[in-house]
Amino acid sequence: MRVVAAIACLLLAPFAPSPCAAGVVEDVVAVAGKYGAGPLAVRTLAIVSLAMFDAANAVEHRYQPYLAPAPPPPATDTDQAAIGAGCAALAALLPAQDAAIAKDCDAIRQEPNEAAAAGRRFGATVGRAHADARKGDGMGAPNAYRPYAAPGVYVPTTLPLGFDAATARPFALKSPAQFRADPPPALTSERWARDYNETKTMGRREGSQRSAEQTATALFFASAGAQQFLDSMATIPLANAGGTVDRARYFALVYMTLFDAGIALFDSKYTYNVWRPITAIRNGDLDGNDATARDATWLPLVDTPMHPEYPCAHCLTGAAFATIVMAFVGDGNALPLRSAAVPGQTPTVREFRSARDVGAMIGDARVYGGVHFRVSTETGSAMGIAVAEYVLATQLRPVGR
Repeated sequence: MRVVAAIACLLLAPFAPSPCAAGVVEDVVAVAGKYGAGPLAVRTLAIVSLAMFDAANAVEHRYQPYLAPAPPPPATDTDQAAIGAGCAALAALLPAQDAAIAKDCDAIRQEPNEAAAAGRRFGATVGRAHADARKGDGMGAPNAYRPYAAPGVYVPTTLPLGFDAATARPFALKSPAQFRADPPPALTSERWARDYNETKTMGRREGSQRSAEQTATALFFASAGAQQFLDSMATIPLANAGGTVDRARYFALVYMTLFDAGIALFDSKYTYNVWRPITAIRNGDLDGNDATARDATWLPLVDTPMHPEYPCAHCLTGAAFATIVMAFVGDGNALPLRSAAVPGQTPTVREFRSARDVGAMIGDARVYGGVHFRVSTETGSAMGIAVAEYVLATQLRPVGR
């Protein structure tokens, strides 16, 4: 069976992306996920994947580079260059974990010969260059958010998340504001009243009009940030998987899109600083709209994230993720997404046919969960698709296109 599979790989290789990738890209990504978890996980994964792509692509010259490296030595092995690049980038980003990273990386397709070592050395120069290029990009800067307060009046003292991302340097976008959302509806508008009352009715924790299926949908997409989509990566079958260069390109496009989507998101969030449903509904008598009755004890089904409401983060990142991945899943194939990691809930999988389907269901989920208003979900989904389409149109393009 292995011989037949190997012959099939050789026959397919000149004509189409091969389904027989060596797996070194996934191995390095797994190491990066092990050590690069937390708020900067997507940034780490993007840098590591882009480094692997540029190193491997420097050998094969099939795509436009992200940061054009120096030419590799003759007969450089593509896989070894990718491993060296990804591992060196990761070690440069996380110097305190250098020894542990090196141990794990040494176990990835190690070949005891000088050609392999030379490939890794070349890759390492590429990886360190990618890590250096992201220094000072604004991520991880001290949180300078200024709470809105009257002198002497208490406000909650936990700082919101993502304030650094609102002004960070993107990977592909020209600026954080490139896809900034239009302003949300006025609080005195009919649209505001309609959205307010939908979330108030459907998103409340107790006494909601949700069906059991609608509650399940809310909990399916109840994760924090992009982690749900990162968790889904390993189980998505790709029709256009390809070899090492192609797979590194796939991971790089996904992670850089998720990162830039987050920057576009927080640029809009902190531009408009819109109150969350729990705040708005408990202060419904302050918005100047007679159609929005106050509920003093209202609580959402899902715990409210610690950042402004507009636009919907999960909708934006989910639609961006789906737009990129659907380009690799293949025509007619479904995109499977794993459920959020919710305590007490058994993980499930739902399949989607388009990025718009993903955005629409996440929009329902966030309204049913009581953490967003409908206009915010629609705006977020449209922004995510726009960001991803821009990345696909401008980054890591095939040579000659």
